[in-house]
Amino acid sequence: MCLSSREYKVMLHAKEFAGDEAARGRAVARFWERLRAELQGVDIDTHGRLDVLKDSKQRDLFFLDTEKRDLYRRSDMVFRMRRKLGSSKDWKATLKFRHGDRLLAEAQDFELRKKGDEEPKFEEDVKAMPPADTPRFWALFSRSVEAEFNPKHMPLTVGECLAPYTDVRKASLPDPETPVQTVAGLRVVEHVYEEGWIRFSNEIEAECAMILWWREEKLRTPIAAEFSFRFSLEKGGADIKVVRKAWTVMKTLLKSPLVDPKGPTKTALAYGDAEV
Repeated sequence: MCLSSREYKVMLHAKEFAGDEAARGRAVARFWERLRAELQGVDIDTHGRLDVLKDSKQRDLFFLDTEKRDLYRRSDMVFRMRRKLGSSKDWKATLKFRHGDRLLAEAQDFELRKKGDEEPKFEEDVKAMPPADTPRFWALFSRSVEAEFNPKHMPLTVGECLAPYTDVRKASLPDPETPVQTVAGLRVVEHVYEEGWIRFSNEIEAECAMILWWREEKLRTPIAAEFSFRFSLEKGGADIKVVRKAWTVMKTLLKSPLVDPKGPTKTALAYGDAEV
């Protein structure tokens, strides 16, 4: 299965986006305008506004795992539950195998038992590490599939979490009867701002997103702020000029005072592991 996309991510100083909805929107817009000006200085075009907050992209979110977080720590898997904010409909569950070894991730071939519209995804996430002038390249490869759970029948064990999927092949999987719980007791409110684009060529544009996280009980100060841009790959690859421009964007981002180059990713924040 070829990689379908590459997504570049940077963590921002979350406190810059504190306040009510109007204040957050202004902060996101200011970040985007500043980035647009900086990219214009290195001859990279952008368009759009990155301040469109759709109802469907305001979501409740949490992770499920065993008490010792065996899925994550032993099996390199994340099990995330997410749905539209305030909804009473089914939860969207994403099972994701994440690893720095592309071949290991590619070898995973789990999919839904009941075929539906959701196809497995095989993607690459990229994070740049400091220093800004010669950043190191850090990547994770992931295979993921979405399933649905009725809120009246939420999974209580590892086996129930994995039940919608076939061929979950991992020797270190916990016993299916092991209970699961909300990771770190953390329930997140997530807002996604979209509709900003970075143009790499006449054919390739990267879709940008700003993701803000709050603890469900504290909705004024975000605990995470992430900016990302993603573009599709053709048969797992991309033109060298596109890749070079994407790397230039990453180096430009790392020079911004709003970027927190050592900040933990959203998953690391949830699981308390700043190395992942």
